[in-house]
Amino acid sequence: MSKLEYRDIKQPNYRHVGKYTPRKDAKDIVTGKAIFLDDFSVPHMLYGKTKRSPYPHARILSIDTSRAEALPGVRAVITHKNMPEQWGLGLPVHRLLMEDKVYYVGDLVALIAADTVETAEEAIDLIDVEYEQLEAVYTAEDALKEGAVEIYSRFKGNHVDNGIKYFQPDGPWWQIIRGDVEKGFEEAAYVAEDKVAFDKMPSPLAPETPSCIAKYEGGNEYTIWASSQSSHILKLMGEGRIPNSNLSVKTFNVGGSYGNKQSLMTTVLSAAMLSLVTKQPVKIVLTKAEQLMAYEVRLGSTITAKVGMDKEGYVKAVEGDWLVDTGAIADSIQGQVGVGLGEAQLVCAKCPNWYMDSHIAVTNKQAAGIVRGYGGQELNSCLERLMCAVMKKGNFDPLDVFKKNYIAPGDRFIWRDGRWWQSRSSLFFPEAMQNAADRFGWAGKWKGWNVPTCVKGTKARGVGMGVIGNADISEDNTEAIVRIVPDLVGSRRASTAIIECDITESGMGTRSNACKIVAEVLNVPVEKVSITEPGSKFNPSNYGLCGSRGTITTGKAVSLAAMEAKKKALELGALYFKRSVDQLDTKDFMVYVRDNPQLVVPMFKLAPKELSIVGYGKHMEMFNIPSCMAIFVEAEVDLETGNTKLVKVAGGTDIGQIIDSKAVEMQLHGGFGSACIDTAIFEECILDPSTGRLLTSSLIDYKWRTFNEFPPYDAYIMESQIDSFMFKALGIGEISGAAGASAVLMAISNAIGVDIKNYPATPAVILKALGKA
Repeated sequence: MSKLEYRDIKQPNYRHVGKYTPRKDAKDIVTGKAIFLDDFSVPHMLYGKTKRSPYPHARILSIDTSRAEALPGVRAVITHKNMPEQWGLGLPVHRLLMEDKVYYVGDLVALIAADTVETAEEAIDLIDVEYEQLEAVYTAEDALKEGAVEIYSRFKGNHVDNGIKYFQPDGPWWQIIRGDVEKGFEEAAYVAEDKVAFDKMPSPLAPETPSCIAKYEGGNEYTIWASSQSSHILKLMGEGRIPNSNLSVKTFNVGGSYGNKQSLMTTVLSAAMLSLVTKQPVKIVLTKAEQLMAYEVRLGSTITAKVGMDKEGYVKAVEGDWLVDTGAIADSIQGQVGVGLGEAQLVCAKCPNWYMDSHIAVTNKQAAGIVRGYGGQELNSCLERLMCAVMKKGNFDPLDVFKKNYIAPGDRFIWRDGRWWQSRSSLFFPEAMQNAADRFGWAGKWKGWNVPTCVKGTKARGVGMGVIGNADISEDNTEAIVRIVPDLVGSRRASTAIIECDITESGMGTRSNACKIVAEVLNVPVEKVSITEPGSKFNPSNYGLCGSRGTITTGKAVSLAAMEAKKKALELGALYFKRSVDQLDTKDFMVYVRDNPQLVVPMFKLAPKELSIVGYGKHMEMFNIPSCMAIFVEAEVDLETGNTKLVKVAGGTDIGQIIDSKAVEMQLHGGFGSACIDTAIFEECILDPSTGRLLTSSLIDYKWRTFNEFPPYDAYIMESQIDSFMFKALGIGEISGAAGASAVLMAISNAIGVDIKNYPATPAVILKALGKA
């Protein structure tokens, strides 16, 4: 069960915005009519499968595909020996799709295309491979040691490039260096120093596995259908890996992404290569085991740092090193590092002295990639444990410390682009934290550091909290077109509005919300507004709905497009009525005179015969409106078994104007899962160090929470009116659960009276901390 409470602050009286509206795709989803990738097929389509490496690091001495090629129904078998040249992986590109070496268990050895899935699977076992096993390295710390086996020649000493131009146009940025840390620590009344690890690289496990269909169209043209939440990202990344290619990318409903299904690069390149060779479309759908063992997971994170705080609880200095494990493929991880460093500054915005370094290392594990929280959760989970250590020394209430240190209007920070930005967010974040704390009952439950709230028999309860923010919410340029289209038959008194914007539906309801925004601007029924199918070829540019961009980026673009279309309709109406534009308004595709509403004309009569009234809008990238999310947790620990149960969870935020209340509720619930809050207690990928194989490659072995096991969740949401775009709103989905893991570890530490530093706090970890194991 959950309960959401809203506080309106001078909220305008809108016709649609702020009110619940059934999603346009709701009936199709619940009746099974909605189309997902696995429902879709293309004429003459083949099915692709992959043979994967059983070793974490090995050289392929020989490979014999003759038996597989002789199997009836097999149309192609591709290995490193006969694959097209220069199909690369990574950003920067540092390896080919297949090589004479394999770099992790699950790495590609061969691609098979066949008439049926069953035939392709049978062919896998008919490929004979002889390997020479090589030394492997499994941790970032070991990978960067002098003398460690070097995985790629591109990365000397296994150290990945510190930055890339795409994310840092002015040059690489991977460090926060400002002020004088030595002076800051001298001025600090309390200092704590430690090492914290969030390095188990959990999987977000979206219900629908990564999948795609690729069709080679001839020349340099490919059509890609994919379970990606962003056709733009897939096109951008794919054209950089398939030589001289032009991709037309189409998407469907996505069965969950949790930020994790963006470029799907290995899967897309595999299908595209098979299609190039066979000249037929090829479909690849990963199994659940492949998703767990060979697809992208959270990056590994370890920090060794110290934090200084003054007598009032203000952070005075932060110094340390952030070690990042990217697994066997480094694909634009620098962006995540940049965002993580940026988010650290939002939480410790009053700190004038920083020296936070970072290092990214490749290892012989499955690749890390984009996951909801995007670098911020990984660093936040570690840094806030260190903040707890210094708050404990000063005996501070963490609520007071987080409130006074969080970013406020006018505070400056460096974001992932390496540039300085100044917050212009006018939202009431400290008040939102306090209000959520009041409803959670923080004052009555907080007893002090390492002190349980209560103990009954073998069960001890403790409380904790975490805070995180994000300035990616208005990142990347976005454009949209709105067309007011006349009906061509019948009475012709009706019109419709069509939005042209590349928005993939991956669960957030953004396509419906875009229709709601346009309906509000034009003052027309929502059911009279539709949106084009997602895809890169026939829509204006939109980076996608990652990083909570959608509310501001698409919201601003579609609202400006609708405003321009409305302006044109009013200008035509002014000519018709011989009135000024400011004397007119619109409603239900009519233009009317404000002081005499009986004077009205249908829009279709104003435009030239059978032509549309068209508006264009765009959003330009900026990083000066940070968001904030506070999480409060009450945890119950069994002191005999070490099991942890989350008794109560509450969230607090200020997100400006709510566009749709149910969509917000879904985002808050969704952030709870997706390798977020439960990474504190049981979600982890466990590797067998003797074989390099994953021991958690099934839904039985990988511990995660099912939907019917969610604890009670309350949220207090403020609706300040922020200058983000016309409807004063911002997104929250990216960080809705990202501070949860650090809050849970604080709660567990208070419940058992012993500090837990590393994630996750499994029963074995807790019993060891209690001296019982």
